[in-house]
Amino acid sequence: MAAGQQTGKRRVVFIDIARALAALLVMESHLVTAWTVRHHVSSPVFDVVNSLFTDPLYLSNQGIGQPGVPLFFLISGFIVTPLAVRQGVGRFAVGRVLRIYPTLIVVVLLTGGAMLLGLQPLLTGQADDVTPLTLLTNATLVNYLLVPQVVLIGVAWTLIIEVVFYLLIIALLPLVRRHLWAAIAVELTFVQIVLMTARSFGPNYLLFAVTVSYIPIVVMGQVIWAANSKRIPLWAAGVLMTACWVLYVWAGMRDMGRIDSSYDLSLAIALLCFLLGLFAEDRLKERAAWTWLSERTYSLYLWHGLVGYGVLSAVEPVVGFEFALVVAVIATFGAVEVSYRLIEHPSHVLARRLASRKPDEKPRDIAAEIAAEVTTRIPRVEEPTRQVAVRPRPPQPPQRMPMPQPRDQYPPRNPQARPAPRAPQLPTAPPPGRHRG
Repeated sequence: MAAGQQTGKRRVVFIDIARALAALLVMESHLVTAWTVRHHVSSPVFDVVNSLFTDPLYLSNQGIGQPGVPLFFLISGFIVTPLAVRQGVGRFAVGRVLRIYPTLIVVVLLTGGAMLLGLQPLLTGQADDVTPLTLLTNATLVNYLLVPQVVLIGVAWTLIIEVVFYLLIIALLPLVRRHLWAAIAVELTFVQIVLMTARSFGPNYLLFAVTVSYIPIVVMGQVIWAANSKRIPLWAAGVLMTACWVLYVWAGMRDMGRIDSSYDLSLAIALLCFLLGLFAEDRLKERAAWTWLSERTYSLYLWHGLVGYGVLSAVEPVVGFEFALVVAVIATFGAVEVSYRLIEHPSHVLARRLASRKPDEKPRDIAAEIAAEVTTRIPRVEEPTRQVAVRPRPPQPPQRMPMPQPRDQYPPRNPQARPAPRAPQLPTAPPPGRHRG
């Protein structure tokens, strides 16, 4: 039985756990590591964590949460590819737009307002001028392809990578459906060409190349799904995974904006965690806690930089870091719940209503489909069943009943059909010489 196919499960549990873990790791990286480094604050608790995990894994610059980003990319490649194959170009494009942009636009506008009021959200150290143009470019993610680069949302750089991958899937969808291995090879060839020409067409193209340099991680998730669903053989999956790894490491050698040498190790850790979760799926059980968190990871990913980081900056000088961190986390999850109920969940419902194939299609349980793209089983694309045309049988002429035959035409009875009756036995005469006197 394949992982995730056992009866009684409604969700892919390892995907729920991986998304929840990735979101918490990224949140820790920003609210603990990034904040304490910028404000020169130390915490005994997190100093112990750093000495046991962060420093031995060479993640001291960005914290133990750094593997959370490649883990998100692996999940995306694993989930999005079968989603596109099943939905088609139109439905897939509508779903992706309504998945990413409603929450992003709200966060960009509120972040711009907070910065104008003098608050301190999570920033990257790049230009952060708040103007109508920069609000527009950040809300559409075009800012990551323009020089000078103005960044208002410190974590949104991963979203432009997702968008580029979605566009690749849409462009190659016919090939993905027919020859998945060839589509993956085209994707990797595209990445190689962009990296080879990264500095040939100006600074804007260089920013595009930096974005494309992370596509191999998403393709790794795609390859894992293809091998797990038996759409490509294992040896082909090994070759493609090796090609993804080589391209990603080579991009780091070509100075694609990576600030240290921990990116490759972070990918290895994320890949190990992902594969362990996939192999352990049959033993994992659904839990309300990580299901709830998995459905809200996108909101958590976007809101913690504005709400959590802002609250931490405002409260820490008064109550200290540890207590301020607790307040910041509570405030973040409050904002996440409001955002999920008012923005993210309604946008999911709208996407599925707009993406209906036919007006006369049977009504679907929309609420049951809203699971943050986590399907009820390991994502598979069922092969279309061939409908064999059944030829109608020609009408048969009515059969006539046999006419009764006259009495004299009946065949004679078989005399041996019944045994002949026995003749009555007569009493035998007594033997001679024995007469009664």
